[in-house]
Amino acid sequence: MKVRDVGNREQARNAVEQGIMKQVFIDGTGQIVVKEVEEPQLYDNCVLSKTAYSLISTGTETMGVMARRKNPDPNRPDSNCGYSNSGVLVKVGKNVKGLSPGDRVGNYGSPSAFGGHAGVCCIGKNLCVKLPEGVELKEAAFTGLGGIAIQAVRRANLTFGETAVIMGLGVLGQLIARICNAVGYRTLATDFLQSRLEIAAAAGVKTMSANEDVPSYVSDITEGQGADAVLVVVASESSEPVNQALKMVRFGGRIVMVGVARMEIDRSLFFAKEADFVISRAAGPGRYDPSYERDGLDMPYPFVRWTEGRNLKEFIRLLAERRIRVDDLITHEYPVEKAAEAYEQVLSRPQETLGVLLKY
Repeated sequence: MKVRDVGNREQARNAVEQGIMKQVFIDGTGQIVVKEVEEPQLYDNCVLSKTAYSLISTGTETMGVMARRKNPDPNRPDSNCGYSNSGVLVKVGKNVKGLSPGDRVGNYGSPSAFGGHAGVCCIGKNLCVKLPEGVELKEAAFTGLGGIAIQAVRRANLTFGETAVIMGLGVLGQLIARICNAVGYRTLATDFLQSRLEIAAAAGVKTMSANEDVPSYVSDITEGQGADAVLVVVASESSEPVNQALKMVRFGGRIVMVGVARMEIDRSLFFAKEADFVISRAAGPGRYDPSYERDGLDMPYPFVRWTEGRNLKEFIRLLAERRIRVDDLITHEYPVEKAAEAYEQVLSRPQETLGVLLKY
């Protein structure tokens, strides 16, 4: 992808006609820059989607920014960022069925076929979901993150009637809590920030401040057994979240690491619970596999029921049927030209920030 220096307005107009778009990058020192670049090429099993909105991942992306700022290197190449967006299709590859130019879609970008903070994205057909009537483009910008949330719930391996505790109510934690609640699990969500607790509670989720004695409460509501699954959706340099999860989970239960935390686990507590500890990686089977994400090879439905793409479709179904909502999670919206301001909002004022959209 070549970067062009677009100067005056006339040059900019010509650039648009020549297939030039705006794209957000993280430079070698961790600064956010918006550049004019050529639109991506179209693969046979992909689509080109003209972006309406893209969602900043307040966990993954800001970690990438901070890592570069801690070890700045002006000679380091720019890094792409973003993976969850919505838009309208402008072209489809020759092997793509069921999608047509003009379709409104929700997208999950991948390393194999780019779909991030860019004016036009190349999206593998397995990672592009046609939107039903009633699902707005702003909502569909959450498609990638929604798929990640659904995969986390699947990794918890919950069944009807079981109890789930969600630790952390950032955007991803909010989505996980709402999905658990929508499908009928007994759900408790915790966070240190009262504002985030209030947002989750307004969406119908049972909440409790992490400043309180949550393990004792979980023990009380489960007749002393503990939660069937605890999903850790925090970013921490401490092992305290994991050991707190061990205190809440039942014997033989599951702990799902969705966020990032140190894992120096209390061995005696782990031994006493004989709990399963699992990692949830992105949106499910197919992630980081170019044959699935770029080349469009699907996995057999009877053997891999919930692939990455099927999880994305399930998220859109939940939105369409109004079983979950995301509009109340949008706290800020910026034009893509002001992406640097958007990231600084996330980095400097996280306590007042959840969903941050870039508009194209």
